[in-house]
Amino acid sequence: MLGDFDLTRSVPVLSVTFLAITCFLSITVPVLALYIFRRKYRSSFRALLIGIADGLTLEYMLCNVIWMLLLLIPFIQSSPLAYIFIGIILGCVIFEGGRYLMIGLMERYQIPFSGLFLLATGISGTNSLLRTSIKSFESFVIAITINDTGLETLAAEAGENAVTMLQAIEPMLTCQPYVYLMNGLDVFVNLLFHVSACVLLYGVYHKRLPNYYLPVTAGLRLFYELPGYLYTYGQIITNAYLAEGISILAAAGIAYLAYQATTTKMPDKLASLTPEGNQAFPDFNANIRKHSIRDNANILSNRQDKDSL
Repeated sequence: MLGDFDLTRSVPVLSVTFLAITCFLSITVPVLALYIFRRKYRSSFRALLIGIADGLTLEYMLCNVIWMLLLLIPFIQSSPLAYIFIGIILGCVIFEGGRYLMIGLMERYQIPFSGLFLLATGISGTNSLLRTSIKSFESFVIAITINDTGLETLAAEAGENAVTMLQAIEPMLTCQPYVYLMNGLDVFVNLLFHVSACVLLYGVYHKRLPNYYLPVTAGLRLFYELPGYLYTYGQIITNAYLAEGISILAAAGIAYLAYQATTTKMPDKLASLTPEGNQAFPDFNANIRKHSIRDNANILSNRQDKDSL
């Protein structure tokens, strides 16, 4: 029954290492971004809470609900491409519309432009912690278990479910190690995308940018999300590096748009991000250097004579 499986195989050490790195990055990058934005730009902590609320309710919970409801539609069940495209299109419209509303909520609480950084950190950080870190940690634990216990022992313990278990872990045994490292890279790319999207929709909300930037942002998100889903479901894109490259290209595109929009349409907001320089320590020797020692002595003596009068 298990003759087709090589029970002597194990998960490559490089794969285990990259899984550990991805787990580390998925936790530390959001925390580091929070520290930098909070310290350097004095971003409002309330904006972070709004971003976390957006990430939990829209980006995570509502996203899962949408994908589950789509599976209840008969023709979508038999068409993976329809499932992917309809799900992502609905998601992009709802998520970017929700981001627009969250920026409006920021305005209600009078959170300044710098709060966009923590808003984006809350959204992307929630995604990193609830998706990337959990999945990577689960895969890391499974990989360690396989290498420590051995497939033969695991198959014996699984009994009648051995074939199902081996089929489930087969991709982990054959997957190229660098694919796991790309998940860690996604943490940075995801943060860049959400910061850029927040800047664009901030411009739309405050009438600094035309309204068509809202569907443009949603379209770029579609371009950003689609490759990963197509690769995951084995549709059209079967190369992980190609899928990652397209997503990075989409993130770079929206980052460029956000940079251009900020420099040309919102230069005052960009200037407000410049951290205040540290005030120089007073140079007490400046006045002394203006006069010789004798001159300063004479000045002091004259003051004393006046005081005595």
